[in-house]
Amino acid sequence: MKARGRAEAAKEQARSIINHLTNEERAAIISFSSEPVVLADAVADKSRLLEAVEGYKPVDGAADYNAGFNEVFELLRTEPQGEGEVDIISDFQRAGLEGRREFARKADGLRVLTYMVGSSVERNAFLVDESARRIEHGLELSATEIVSDHEGRSGARRTWTIDAREGVRSGIEWRTEMNGQITGRMKTIEPDDSDADDERFFALQPTREGRALLIENDDDATLYMRAALEAARGAEGKVRLDVRRELPESAAETSSYSLIALTLHSSPREDQLGALNLYARAGGTVWMTLSRDLDTESWNAFAGREGVPSRAIARVSGRTLSFGAMDRDAQEFRALDESALATLRAVRINDGFALEPSSLADTLMRWNDGRPAFVSARIGEGKILLLGTSAERASSELGSSAAFPALASSILRSAELMKEPLSETIGEPLRLKVAPDTDVKITDMEGRVVETKVREVISHPLRYFSGAGIYRLDFSGQQKFVAFNSPVEESERALSTEDDLKRFFSVEKSEGARTLNENRLHDEMERQSSTWRYFLVAAFLLMIAELFVAMRKSRWTIE
Repeated sequence: MKARGRAEAAKEQARSIINHLTNEERAAIISFSSEPVVLADAVADKSRLLEAVEGYKPVDGAADYNAGFNEVFELLRTEPQGEGEVDIISDFQRAGLEGRREFARKADGLRVLTYMVGSSVERNAFLVDESARRIEHGLELSATEIVSDHEGRSGARRTWTIDAREGVRSGIEWRTEMNGQITGRMKTIEPDDSDADDERFFALQPTREGRALLIENDDDATLYMRAALEAARGAEGKVRLDVRRELPESAAETSSYSLIALTLHSSPREDQLGALNLYARAGGTVWMTLSRDLDTESWNAFAGREGVPSRAIARVSGRTLSFGAMDRDAQEFRALDESALATLRAVRINDGFALEPSSLADTLMRWNDGRPAFVSARIGEGKILLLGTSAERASSELGSSAAFPALASSILRSAELMKEPLSETIGEPLRLKVAPDTDVKITDMEGRVVETKVREVISHPLRYFSGAGIYRLDFSGQQKFVAFNSPVEESERALSTEDDLKRFFSVEKSEGARTLNENRLHDEMERQSSTWRYFLVAAFLLMIAELFVAMRKSRWTIE
């Protein structure tokens, strides 16, 4: 509905319906996309209804007709019984109707009229599937540019470089925020007939350097781990591997590493665990394996502490183990192919530990007897991984197996990935990982500020993030920038046909005094498209539907 001229055409159609209300009819106006918003409660006062129509602004959420009809029935419950009518004004984008029939069943018993505004966009270009990765001198962002027209769809992968070196042009609009995040926007290059989705916003926390740190011990486990991580560097040697006897004393020294790997021996050192905790909280990945000389009683004393992924560690004695079921969707395994997975499952484990995951930990892999063998816990922006065996020869065949370098490579790659998506989708809840009653201040790109509770942001995201752009959130002493973009399906150009509307709504054709001359209105709006482009481009306009529910003595309007 943010395409050229559609919003004003919808308002004009709404005015026509309101002006033809009788003195005995009441009407309400609702605008909806992902969420319904009541613009005017049921009244007979036409001036109030017309004023509400003027306040209508399309937003960037996808149309949820079910939510719109739910709001209709909520309003109808407070009205005396009578004949109800729902007048729906929309561009009726086909993507908003396909595969959705539940709202049509809910409309049984109501007279439904549809008013289509606008025509199909002849050609539309938009971006999808954005991603980012670290390169030698900065970051490389990429996205697929889709071009849709009457001949079909085509796509091409595009890349942009964010390079902080002086004098280097990035080819993309971006900036580094006060908290270290990078925000900006990518733009399509293909010409099209809709400006609403030509830009795609992003906000990201830069990944750490391609560096791994191995904490060395006097055992063969270190030799195998070192060999595996060196193999993970690849032929080009893009990952730097450092080996130390002890963890660096300062957090600044560990901040450049994307992965810290170590084998746990005998009893724990509290200072070491604290340093690993701080490192992970700041966004790093810790990979710990368990040596056969581990003192389980001492380690279990730390169970329940923040960042410890297991509540208990139990030695498995008197039997040979192998790896069983694993979470194939886990990032740590995504770089493993079927051959590597089969080789990993064939490894014999002579000395292993069963892990009881903490309440916030995920089980990545199990032993062949079903007990957890590999667990992961997120802490802050990073992760701590715990594998219930080690690479030492006395414990297992893991170190000498071809699967070990493949596993190390997959874990290293997952550590280098962006921890969060580059953007969120308008209309979907935002997770902030804080208590629901936490206060949050939201600032949009125009500097408008709203203060609310996190629970409200989760329950009603469209009230706070209604348009594509970058928002600054301040909460619990933190500052976070979040980019929002409209749902990808909102960029589809195809509109529903009259037969589609009859099939979904069983609607009656809008005729007589209530119906404007649609051809005249369409021609007029298209002639004014250049003027409306000026007004609409700042908000990146998209889909909204307008509904009107009328009753014999109660008439409702929904936009």
